[in-house]
Amino acid sequence: MKFTSENFYLVGGGGYGKQLEFMLKQDKIISSARFVDDKHKFKIKNFLKTNKKIYFNITIYNVKIRESIYNLSKKKNLVYTTLILPFSNIYSKKISKGCIIEPNTVIANNVSIGLGSFIFTGTNIGHDTSIGNFCNVGSSVVISGNVNIGKKVIIGGQSFISNNLNICSNAVIAPGSVVLSDIKKPGIY
Repeated sequence: MKFTSENFYLVGGGGYGKQLEFMLKQDKIISSARFVDDKHKFKIKNFLKTNKKIYFNITIYNVKIRESIYNLSKKKNLVYTTLILPFSNIYSKKISKGCIIEPNTVIANNVSIGLGSFIFTGTNIGHDTSIGNFCNVGSSVVISGNVNIGKKVIIGGQSFISNNLNICSNAVIAPGSVVLSDIKKPGIY
């Protein structure tokens, strides 16, 4: 489906929202998007009150804020839309609504990606991996097979996660990390 500014909105008018709009326009997925942001003319509280059918995605990096806005938007006329940019190889059909999958991503078979997660450019996700709701997986991350990742996990770019691991919810993995064992407690690693 091709979207227009009449029916497609990006919640969050900061840097990532502008970057994503540019990429979506370049790839002819949208002709333009309307931004919803308290710093712009169209405020979030007004967006949530609308009665017309609107397709949207939340481009806010903060996973807690993104989840909060989603919870407020659970209305039949607001459609939380998954955006998959071109040049990705996706071999799984278990991608939840509201996800953003950037170009040059490989998602192997039997991978599940939770609600509202961001998978940034160049990431490789191995077979039988589960990623929870509202996660951010940075650019050029490699996740080996059979990895279970909890909710609201942030994985910094160019990190490597070995196979058969569990990562608890609310963990932050610093960019360039090598994860070789389970992460059992929330925190920064």
